[in-house]
Amino acid sequence: MIEILLEEFEDYYKERLDSQFFKIKKAVKKQLTDINESLLEIKVCTDHFIEAGEGKIDEKALKSLHLFSDKIRKEIDEVGVPEEDITYDAMYNLLNSIKKLFTNINDIAKKSVPKFQKELQAEIKELSYITRKLGNKQKALDEFLRKKYMDVKDAEYLLKKLPKLFTLKDNIEHSKSDLENFEKELEERKKEQEKLTQTLIKIEKNELFAELDQLEAKLARLRMDINNKFGFKKALKKLKFELDKNTMHIPNVNIYFLKDFLKNPINTLVNESRELPKFSALLIQLRHVLEDNKLNLKSDVKDKTIHQINTIFDEKVIQNEIDNIKTLRSEIDDIKKKIEHEGLAVKRDEIKNKISLNTVKLERLENDLDRKNKDYLRYLSSLKDEREGIQKSIKDHTNQEVKLNITFNF
Repeated sequence: MIEILLEEFEDYYKERLDSQFFKIKKAVKKQLTDINESLLEIKVCTDHFIEAGEGKIDEKALKSLHLFSDKIRKEIDEVGVPEEDITYDAMYNLLNSIKKLFTNINDIAKKSVPKFQKELQAEIKELSYITRKLGNKQKALDEFLRKKYMDVKDAEYLLKKLPKLFTLKDNIEHSKSDLENFEKELEERKKEQEKLTQTLIKIEKNELFAELDQLEAKLARLRMDINNKFGFKKALKKLKFELDKNTMHIPNVNIYFLKDFLKNPINTLVNESRELPKFSALLIQLRHVLEDNKLNLKSDVKDKTIHQINTIFDEKVIQNEIDNIKTLRSEIDDIKKKIEHEGLAVKRDEIKNKISLNTVKLERLENDLDRKNKDYLRYLSSLKDEREGIQKSIKDHTNQEVKLNITFNF
């Protein structure tokens, strides 16, 4: 087995093909030489046109003759006869170029030849003879390629796969570089996140925040206890529904207070005067309605609701609990003012915002890292498959086992 660098393989393989298909390549070079000679003969023929035209045709026709000659020379110069890189594709392009040359010569001749056709018949015949000879050589090369060059063509086709290997190699190098950059940035972000988190913990360990948390937790429990005493809200909602429809008339019911209470019971009571007169009047009216069974509630629901109302009046704890709500709120406001005065709240919010932004960036980096890692692995897999395919093709075409060594610039 021969081991060879990817960068050196193309030259090696071309030399191998030139050696293996020496006779075919030699025959092709001979045909290309013949075609090149015919092209040169056409150029020489155009010189004969100019020489013969001097003194035989008038100035206007001579001008057309020079234009005719220049155009044909230009068309011939555009026909590329391969000299070094002689491949099937290069010769196929040559055949198409010759076809195009014939078409363009005919088009040029149709416009120019009539102006000097009578005086330069010998030169016209010479040009016709040379172009026919070139056409025969073109057909011979075409036939040779179809009958004798197919194995060489298949072997040459392998070279078209090399650019993909180089592209995959570049992709792997770039992906690896991106991976390293993403990993480095991710590590820096994680360190920054840890630093911000520790700073936030240190700020929130301040006794003012601890006291605030305790007060807010106490307030939340108290609100929950009070709300649990308001099991009669269902009856109040039905009462409001009947009042809105005007199907029931009850004196001394403050409909606005009723609506506010249903929206936010505790805040409504906090905003009422100390003795809670509106709240008491509402409960009294609700009890009368329930006792008269005007809301058509089930007996057990009605009795339970009346019992809850009676308990509120008997125990008389709602007023004290509402006072406690006010006190806790006042204490919480005082703590918040102290926190604000010391700038702790601003610092905490700033750190939290930074943590939030950094979290988003961390997620994006992790996604980018995952995506780039998948790309990297996909390119590696593709490179492996492509290389194995090429190595198999080399053995099939040249009967030589070759290992392509691919080095990366990491």
